[in-house]
Amino acid sequence: MLAHSSMRLVTPLLKHAVYPALHHSGCLNRISPFGGYAVVNYHGVVPADHSGNEVFLDGNLVQPDVFRQQLQFLKSRYHVVHPDEFRTWIERGKQLPPRAVLVTCDDGLLNTLTDMLPVLQSEDISCLFLVTAASCSNEPGMLWYEELYQLMRSKPLIPPDLHPPMEEGTESSSSVSFQARWWSTVRSASRLDAKTRADWMGRVRSHCGPTQAFHSDRRWRLLNIAELKQLAESGMSIGAHTLSHPVLSLCSEEEARREIQESKINLERALGCPVWAFAYPFGNPSTMGERELRLAREAGFSCAFLNVEHWGTERSNPFALPRTHVTFDTTLPEFAAHLSGLHARLQRAVGG
Repeated sequence: MLAHSSMRLVTPLLKHAVYPALHHSGCLNRISPFGGYAVVNYHGVVPADHSGNEVFLDGNLVQPDVFRQQLQFLKSRYHVVHPDEFRTWIERGKQLPPRAVLVTCDDGLLNTLTDMLPVLQSEDISCLFLVTAASCSNEPGMLWYEELYQLMRSKPLIPPDLHPPMEEGTESSSSVSFQARWWSTVRSASRLDAKTRADWMGRVRSHCGPTQAFHSDRRWRLLNIAELKQLAESGMSIGAHTLSHPVLSLCSEEEARREIQESKINLERALGCPVWAFAYPFGNPSTMGERELRLAREAGFSCAFLNVEHWGTERSNPFALPRTHVTFDTTLPEFAAHLSGLHARLQRAVGG
């Protein structure tokens, strides 16, 4: 814990001083990523019609011009590989080019088609999009936990039947931040099976009423089946991201297996092609573990991706592939330092 705290304290110095100096000097170009490759992960871009100012939720999205700048950096410093090339390496051991990098994107928000795809196409880069099986329907709705955040913002969940079974030791007093109360509710709701959770969300919607926060479909809505097919037909690759995006470690084994396995089955049926890659929702040690790695392997995927760069298992484990998670405030020097593996090396050095 002390080492982890030390890393958090030193990170601002790295971000604003050390990494810019190393980036501008060209030193990071001489550092090779662990295993010779890197995977970068996005969650979409900020669409032009989105005017929200909810930094907490929008922090996972990047501005289109920043996205383009990062892609151009990748092309100038790395070998950007097609997802099929990465798959061949995973399944057949065909060697990747030096300093290979794969571009991925989780969740399958509508803006990945309307705002992200044009940038990818203009830069001639193929991306592996990992989507929930909600996109196999005509009306996929939103990511339930993002919707829950906005609903809880508009009206507190007061009636007892609006609270899913809370975790032991959960603090519900007003002294706890809103984000902490929301995340505790997300964790509790993840213990419900998908149908029960959907029914509960229906009651929450009825209680909270309409909110103005969802005016941008491109920001909030998931891809529907026609849009998903359009993304695939544009030359992008599609992977799975569960049925409904719960915290998998809190699901029963039966429910976790269903979330993982049936997402593969549903997407393959909808797209008519193999779905070989999987990404764990949230993808960090507090939301998944060895059980989820095993379930992804048993479901028949060739590999599965984390959303962190440093994991307890060996990097060679194809079901625990680390990724660099890009956020709204990721600077280009910071981006370069993470992709080179320097940041993860520092984390390991301090035991963080």
